[in-house]
Amino acid sequence: MKRTYQHRGHTLDVSVETVCRTQEGAAAALDHIALLLISSDEKMPFASLRIDRAAGRAFASEAEALMGGYSVGSSIVDRLIDDGKWITEEIASAAP
Repeated sequence: MKRTYQHRGHTLDVSVETVCRTQEGAAAALDHIALLLISSDEKMPFASLRIDRAAGRAFASEAEALMGGYSVGSSIVDRLIDDGKWITEEIASAAP
């Protein structure tokens, strides 16, 4: 499963990988992992992440993994943009 989202001028490509995990003597469990690629129009992708948990627990479904990947990606973009604005304002206010 794969989705592409736009967020504040950046592209968030989120796909889901499902892995069958087994332990000796136990039933198989499915883990859903979000693969996140963040890019912007003018640059090559600048972040590629593998996300296997949200709030300390594994994703229960592919849909949950997609939304978890989007949530992490949009938070990263928000932080980068907001921190960049803050740094620019700090530099401008320090100029003579």
